Amino acid sequence: MSTPRGPRPIQAEDVNEIDRILVPIDGSNCSGKAAQFAGRLAKRLSAEVHVLFVSETNYAGPWFYYMLDDAVSKKIRQRGRTIADEAAETLRESGVSDVESHIEEGHPGEVIAEMAARLDADLIVMGTHGRRGLERALMGSVAREVANVSTVPLLLVK
Repeated sequence: MSTPRGPRPIQAEDVNEIDRILVPIDGSNCSGKAAQFAGRLAKRLSAEVHVLFVSETNYAGPWFYYMLDDAVSKKIRQRGRTIADEAAETLRESGVSDVESHIEEGHPGEVIAEMAARLDADLIVMGTHGRRGLERALMGSVAREVANVSTVPLLLVK
């Protein structure tokens, strides 16, 4: 018997059991909206928030492959640290008492799902651009990938 893939459905009674929220961010407006929403939810539920920036320095896709050199990779990680720390500080200033920021490297969808499992997160809150058609096919969808590989409930903010 195979294990079902994708997030498990969240039930109404589960909402009060949300103690740990993972918020992947990339510096975009939609990830900022997701962080704000997660902050409001965390305050209401007295939950901790983990802000995650994933530095993707290597990519192998259907149409191209790239590897970034060490200097560029370092700059991306530094920028990611700034983005994550600023988001965490904004959440603290808005009244969320327990916030941590994390910087990881790898393929974003996989890293987000792995981090959610490692943290034993109760919910992933992430932004989505809502792209469709060719734009989605070319750009991919990290949110869609997380939905397909993670067993943690996923809330998308547009």
